[in-house]
Amino acid sequence: MKEYTRKIYSLLAKHGDELTAQTMSRITNGQFKFLGIKNVELNELTKRIFENYPLPKYGETLSIIRELFSFEEREYLYFGISLFLKRPKMWQKTDIVFIENLILTQPGWDTTEYISNEVVSQFYEMYPRVASEFIKAWITSKSQWLKAAAIMFQRTFKDKTNTELLAESINSNISSDSEIVNRAIGAALRNYSKSNYKWVLDFVVKNSAKMNKKTKQEAIKWIDSKKLIK
Repeated sequence: MKEYTRKIYSLLAKHGDELTAQTMSRITNGQFKFLGIKNVELNELTKRIFENYPLPKYGETLSIIRELFSFEEREYLYFGISLFLKRPKMWQKTDIVFIENLILTQPGWDTTEYISNEVVSQFYEMYPRVASEFIKAWITSKSQWLKAAAIMFQRTFKDKTNTELLAESINSNISSDSEIVNRAIGAALRNYSKSNYKWVLDFVVKNSAKMNKKTKQEAIKWIDSKKLIK
């Protein structure tokens, strides 16, 4: 274990709470283990660590993140993603392979959403051609997590969303029986509806027969709340 990893392992473990960890694990139906650090507290702790401890050399960063992703408790994974996000200007085109591996390592909705929204989105803006090649492969991947990332990664793009790619990623998986994929479709459409509700409404109407009922409800949830459906 690298020295930086050992330091982070110790610092986060000291702030864990067993009762909180049990509650967090129950929320995931026992699927994951936690140290018991709530998100707000973890964000503040992560910020303090970055302010008070020198970042590792970028050449070591990917190895350190792999080590953090080898631990069972989810807080280590969250910190690892935050560490990767500290130096986007140093990302290389080949790092898309590393990003893909992160999505597939101890996959869960929590990490997939975080990585797609924050990491994949930035990488796509930096290296659109390379990112597009991988994202199009993810769309038809056997992995529900890669499919979900391909569907959700534009959730921060708002009016800059590539609707052609969004439609392709959804249409390729619109009849999926994966709860994760359907959740990603609903979340992506709901989010984009805040920027272009007419496009989303039109898309849902045209594809209504093929879409999961719950997915449709999620897709138009924001539109309905704003009483935009006439």
